[in-house]
Amino acid sequence: MFRLDFADKNAWSKLLQPRPSQPSAIRREDVRQTSILLWEEHCHECAIPQCYQTCSLYVRRADQKCARFVYGIYPNQNFSGLFAFGADISFRRWAKLEAILNPKGASVRWVRALNQLNRAITAMVRFFCNILQPINPKRRLNGALALVRQKLLRKFFSGAPDTEYDAFVFESFSPETETFRMILEQRAQGHVLRHAFEIQPGWNLHTLPAQRFKLEPRASILLSPENNAERRLIFTWLDFVQFQPGYKVKAAATERKDLRPAAKVKCVAWDLDNTLWRGVLVEDGVEGLVPVPEALELIRQLDARGIIQTVISRNNFSDAWAMIERLGLHDYFLFPAINWQPKSGNLKEIADKLNIGVDTFALIDDSAFERAEVQTALPQVRVYPIEQMPSLLALEEFDVPVTETAKKRRLSYLTEIKREKERESFSGDEEDFLRSCQLKLRLFIPREERHIKRCLELIQRGNQLNMSSRRYVPEEFNELLTTAGMLCIAMDCRDRFGEYGIVGFASVDERLRNPRIRDMVLSCRVAQRRVEHTFLRWVATLEAQRGKSTLEADLVPTARNTSLIKVFDDLHFVLVSEENGRRLIELPLKVPIASQDLMTLEVEMAHG
Repeated sequence: MFRLDFADKNAWSKLLQPRPSQPSAIRREDVRQTSILLWEEHCHECAIPQCYQTCSLYVRRADQKCARFVYGIYPNQNFSGLFAFGADISFRRWAKLEAILNPKGASVRWVRALNQLNRAITAMVRFFCNILQPINPKRRLNGALALVRQKLLRKFFSGAPDTEYDAFVFESFSPETETFRMILEQRAQGHVLRHAFEIQPGWNLHTLPAQRFKLEPRASILLSPENNAERRLIFTWLDFVQFQPGYKVKAAATERKDLRPAAKVKCVAWDLDNTLWRGVLVEDGVEGLVPVPEALELIRQLDARGIIQTVISRNNFSDAWAMIERLGLHDYFLFPAINWQPKSGNLKEIADKLNIGVDTFALIDDSAFERAEVQTALPQVRVYPIEQMPSLLALEEFDVPVTETAKKRRLSYLTEIKREKERESFSGDEEDFLRSCQLKLRLFIPREERHIKRCLELIQRGNQLNMSSRRYVPEEFNELLTTAGMLCIAMDCRDRFGEYGIVGFASVDERLRNPRIRDMVLSCRVAQRRVEHTFLRWVATLEAQRGKSTLEADLVPTARNTSLIKVFDDLHFVLVSEENGRRLIELPLKVPIASQDLMTLEVEMAHG
């Protein structure tokens, strides 16, 4: 149920929103019971009414209160969901949509009838408020109606829930041209829920299991754009619902079952206060902080295993980083995010900078609220309380192959940061920069144990640049390497900044009439360096020299390896067949393979 207020009675007449092409995905007849939620505009950060005189964001509403929504909550007739209209809201900065929960349920027909009665009474009260505006500028009659309405709802719908809700349904239409996030929060007697909904342009449907909420009387639920952004959204469903028997709603992208953590952790994000050290920096100062020995030792052990690390902390950067330098840990943390932004957003930005999946992250944090914020916004991220630190290394997700390359992984990333800084100041195009790096790619057959171990690590850990996502156990991998007619190639890179080490592995089945690339995986550290292009051109040239007319490749497209799949498109591989999620593609070898001079190629086929 929506309370309809207008800061500007003419503002909504300017909204020229065409009727959407897609109807509401949740039909009223699909819902058996729904909640009674009274959504209103709020700004909890304000010091009402003093802020009306001091705040530059104050916009006077008809009742002289602050209009946090541009035109109130406008019933947009071009949309429908629970009601025959959508609740059209344009959020100003700091605006929040809040509802006080009445846990008892009611039928959709009853809620719609109650809403029509509410709108009729509200219209009548607004009429009298307009007449009395000269002598009652604060429109107290309207405020009295809101108070009476709340008391009546509490009287009839408070108490223990009598409905076992299935889900909280959030359906909306976004007229915005870019994706943004809406943050939902509930805090009730020690219960903390914080969830981020990703809102795409157009229609959006999200559901959250009702069990994740604490459905108690007068518990509040808040909804607002992330980072207090100014966004417009038309809500069609925003309710707890019990579906008709047998009905199944399609889960939103944020609730898909495939949003699971990766098998192995690649990066650990550390909180600082009461995690890396005992004490709170802004309260106790540097001298009042005591380092946690178990945390310092865990940092060194994770680094020895090749698991990179970062910092995500709500603190002032300069003060916190000074303490980290004092502990001698500044070289251990890559792309630290020490600020006052949501930790889930910081995690995504760090994942982008490291070019690894956010599902390979783990967060160690003493705060149950922060862990909940990250886990609800990014369910694919593992979170651990500080009490679990002593046992972390024994967990399967931290049991990773320890190779020479793994031990140098952090140093490799530090070198990569140096490369990126130089790239930012480079005046030429991307190809010119690659040439300036003096990149050298060495191809060889892995025979030494350390090389084999590193290639297996790439196969087991690689996701983004893995064409088949095929995983091998050591015995299977050794069998692959020793199979006659199977060409197995390791790829080693270096440039003028330093060594990358072994960054790729591929296998080519030459026993078939048409040789077929079976496996190809590369480290994300050489992403967009054209290493994959150079290798595929070399394979194509090799097979053409052997008299073959076609080179095939066995692909398994995933949500993570699209950038590698695009490389095959760039080189003009064509689709032959597709079955059970696997694609067979081929490249005719009659046409000469174009070469590039972006790197030096060294081939050592006789020895490893």
